Amino acid sequence: MKDKLERGNKRLRMLDACIGIPAVLALGLTRIGRKTDPIHSSRNVAILHTAAIGDTVILSAAVSDIRVHYPDAILTVFTGESNHAMARLLPGIDRLIKLPVSQPFACIRSIRKTGKFDIWIDFGPWPRINALFTHFADAGLKIGFKTRKQYRHYLYDIVAEHSDKVHELDNYRMLLKTLGIEGCNWPSIDVPSAEKVNDRITIHMFPGGFKSHLKEWPIENWLEIINVLNGEGYEVFLTGALADKEKASQVGSNVLSTGRVKVVAGNLDLRQTAVLLRSSQLVVTVNTGIMHLAAALGCDLIALHGPTSVKRWGPLSSKAVPVKSDLSCSPCLNLGFEYGCNKNRCMASISVQDVMDKIKTKLKI
Repeated sequence: MKDKLERGNKRLRMLDACIGIPAVLALGLTRIGRKTDPIHSSRNVAILHTAAIGDTVILSAAVSDIRVHYPDAILTVFTGESNHAMARLLPGIDRLIKLPVSQPFACIRSIRKTGKFDIWIDFGPWPRINALFTHFADAGLKIGFKTRKQYRHYLYDIVAEHSDKVHELDNYRMLLKTLGIEGCNWPSIDVPSAEKVNDRITIHMFPGGFKSHLKEWPIENWLEIINVLNGEGYEVFLTGALADKEKASQVGSNVLSTGRVKVVAGNLDLRQTAVLLRSSQLVVTVNTGIMHLAAALGCDLIALHGPTSVKRWGPLSSKAVPVKSDLSCSPCLNLGFEYGCNKNRCMASISVQDVMDKIKTKLKI
């Protein structure tokens, strides 16, 4: 829900474009001829990533790569409100600082107060506000993305081209390559192990982010899936944020076997959700942060994709099976806001039979 307030907020996005672009260009002129401090050793490394649970799960791979390359460095990660809880589950971080992104001056004060860094890496591909935060950071070397039509790269010492043709993990690895780091780690999350419960299936119906309703699968389809699973003897857990609790409860009360459905939406934090995912025999979800979390945990996973590209944003796991729309206009998203229409026809085009067939293959039923 917080991600919708930060990344999907129309007012903040408008300010980011209308004020952010001119500010980046103007401040960029002050950096012409800037000589960066040579990086003989890196005692303090900072990472900036201010939104999205799923992106933060993917970021965990980059954190591991940095930790391997700079084993003795103090690694500080700056997050926004929406991804702070997820970042707390990432291994290898020494300091974690939450920034109030909607209050830019407070963010700048917090960044300056934290101290000096040898290396500052901004993993955000499009927000100009991140570039502005980077400008005011006290760092010897500043690295970030050059993203097409985003006009934000003028405030970095070194840039990596952000591509819409590769998975976001590969973009992160290109960023690290500017430091001579050959990324090889995969996303990992620091949560307790959990014993598998053979008749437990977790379903996550609710996507997050900007215009999240365009990534939803019709509720009647979920009801049909749940009824089949209950009939096969499986207990289904419905996860989600607090804002999803009412919808999840309605689904739970409309299935045929209400006693075989547990609505936990709004009742679990991310760590508890991760434990539940890990204990489930199968996870079925739309493309959202929980999908990436389940993939990082090594869960058997069915992931539904409509406007989101499997190539760009698919789950990073050999145990994951993607289900894609067959519409010619799908997928349409790259950075997360370039929807081609205001209807979720691509999600509606995914048939119950197709999803059910993949579930049965996974469960061997």
